[in-house]
Amino acid sequence: MEKAQEQTIEVFKNEIDLYLHEFCDEQEIKDLKKESQSVWNGCLRYIRKHVFGCPDILKSKNNINIYNNSIPSNFNAYNYEIVDNVCDIYIDLCFVHDKEISIIGFSNLTGIDTDTLNEWGNERVKLSSMSTVIYKKLRDFREESLSNKLVTGRQNPVGVLGVLNRHYAWNMPGVREEKSSKRVLTASELPKLGDISEQKDTAELPDLSTSSGQLSDLNTFNTD
Repeated sequence: MEKAQEQTIEVFKNEIDLYLHEFCDEQEIKDLKKESQSVWNGCLRYIRKHVFGCPDILKSKNNINIYNNSIPSNFNAYNYEIVDNVCDIYIDLCFVHDKEISIIGFSNLTGIDTDTLNEWGNERVKLSSMSTVIYKKLRDFREESLSNKLVTGRQNPVGVLGVLNRHYAWNMPGVREEKSSKRVLTASELPKLGDISEQKDTAELPDLSTSSGQLSDLNTFNTD
């Protein structure tokens, strides 16, 4: 079974590479790195049509017998190990061609619905531990692919930062400066509890010397 899966992954890898180059030849593209993200998504959909066109090609072939279920079924589950390997192929392609990694992009390649992929990230409805790994991998590597674009400086950073801020809580220009300008006080600069207590006591206690003088005058007035 494991050997069959390895062969399946190798076939997928070769076919993805084949149809990627076929797409570039048809579109007269010499360097995919210079093409837009839209063209890249078109390339992924082209590959899907030729490699993952069959709806069940990534589904599990293992049927499960459940009590009171007369007909064994795979319950429409995916073969998560193969999907995970295809996910690695997709991530590598995106890095090599300097493209954004995303759930939508992976859906364009494999045909797996985006709602399904997002559901794999739902901890309360965990179909498989491997499905959660795939979701987190796509999310984490998306952030990495976007941050790499900031480093290379090939794109306007405002748009990239907008995505990072919205989905990964990165600070936009200005917000980061404002936060960094708020200096944390050192231990020596913090007010001492004893000083605060003494100030509070001093503020609340009356001036005894003045009070005693007023009392003395009042007593003198009463004796007359």
